[in-house]
Amino acid sequence: MRRRQAILPVARRAHAWRRRLGWVASGALLAVGGWCVGWLQSRDTSVLAADGTAALSARLTTEKVMVVGGSMAHGWKDPHDDSYLRRAFAALSASTDTTYTYDDRTVVGGSPVTLDRDGKYQAWLEEDRPQVVVLSWGLLNDIYDKTPLEAFRQAIADEIEEALAQHAVVLVVTSPVTKATATYNHAEDEAYMQVESDVVASFDNPNVYYLDLNRDMTLYMDAHHQTWKMYYGDVWHPNEAGHVLAGRLLFDELVSTFGMGPIAWQPTGSPNPGNATGNATGNATGNATGNATGNATGNATGAGGANASRPVA
Repeated sequence: MRRRQAILPVARRAHAWRRRLGWVASGALLAVGGWCVGWLQSRDTSVLAADGTAALSARLTTEKVMVVGGSMAHGWKDPHDDSYLRRAFAALSASTDTTYTYDDRTVVGGSPVTLDRDGKYQAWLEEDRPQVVVLSWGLLNDIYDKTPLEAFRQAIADEIEEALAQHAVVLVVTSPVTKATATYNHAEDEAYMQVESDVVASFDNPNVYYLDLNRDMTLYMDAHHQTWKMYYGDVWHPNEAGHVLAGRLLFDELVSTFGMGPIAWQPTGSPNPGNATGNATGNATGNATGNATGNATGNATGAGGANASRPVA
């Protein structure tokens, strides 16, 4: 009995010490947790800015983007004319710190040569005063009309130069894949796209970008074992699914190029990410296919694209 009584006080003292140590540990954890919560709550948006262009700004901006192109850029064969371009900039407005006002100056059946000759383009620039100009010609009208490559080259160069004179950033965006561009007009289409890439490179200007959406869509379809047939609206135009896919790919390309910030004018002489991006993809692809194609078939294309056939609207 005495032995049991002697053991009990020792056990009680050990139990009391364990409780005290537990209280101390709990208090320390609460103190550290409270400090962490306070630190997180006290952080300002400058922490996000440390991520550079990938971070959202605390202040929203608005930019007008003037879109120039033909029926594909207008959105033909989408039930609501919701083109790949309109979709891409709507997604940018929804997910970045810039709201893009979409200024649709597409001309169904148009081409850069006819637009340059009419003088409408310059008037639009002066009237609309966009911060961004997108040139996205489907090229099939020029193939059908047998537009000489040199005339096409001059028209694209004029459009870029006139936009730059208005301090607008210029995005030359190739069009989505269609049956015609993937099959019987593929060589001619590659030749015209190579001209666009070469013209962009010739400016060597940080405000001119070449975005090869046609290449992006081709690579996507190859990677997913798809063909143009899934996105067929008619011979010259993608269907709604084609516009959706192309819009998503273009959105990815725009975010990859400009981050989450606005598409901003850069002082002349600054590094040119547009040409770096465009020439790394467009010219790398173009020189492998476009120059070979262009030199082999471009002169013949300049004289005329014999296989082009205008679809019935």
